[in-house]
Amino acid sequence: MVEPPRGAEKMIATGPPEESFRLANYTRGITAGWPECDVERAIVCGLPRRFHDAPRDAQRRALGERPPITHTKWDALLAAVVEHLAGLHGHRVPEWVHEAERFLDRPWVLAKTPLIRLESLMYAPAAFLRHGAIPDPRDLDERGGERHEWIP
Repeated sequence: MVEPPRGAEKMIATGPPEESFRLANYTRGITAGWPECDVERAIVCGLPRRFHDAPRDAQRRALGERPPITHTKWDALLAAVVEHLAGLHGHRVPEWVHEAERFLDRPWVLAKTPLIRLESLMYAPAAFLRHGAIPDPRDLDERGGERHEWIP
């Protein structure tokens, strides 16, 4: 497995202005073989923060660009995050999130401990349940701790 470079999330989040906020950047760690904890952090925590900070036209452009399929469970998680963000910010949900490869046959709950797994299932936003990739909802809010509703 390839180790991510130091500051991997920062590397995804920065770059030349025209490349700085693209969903395809979030598949780089997946295809490079980064550890799951780094890929999870980039998609679940980093992507929403970058999206919240981006101007509306940059959000719209990012949503319109279909990220490549990696043929991994991360495709479902990325689609779920994007679907959820689009709804929260009043954007149309991009068509690519409905592709069959972006859904899991069996639900994947990211949390390892039984109590957090149960809370993840109880409080997960609809997009995550639909795609079958279910993170701890407390990880979805950039301020942390608010698991009942993800407020931008």
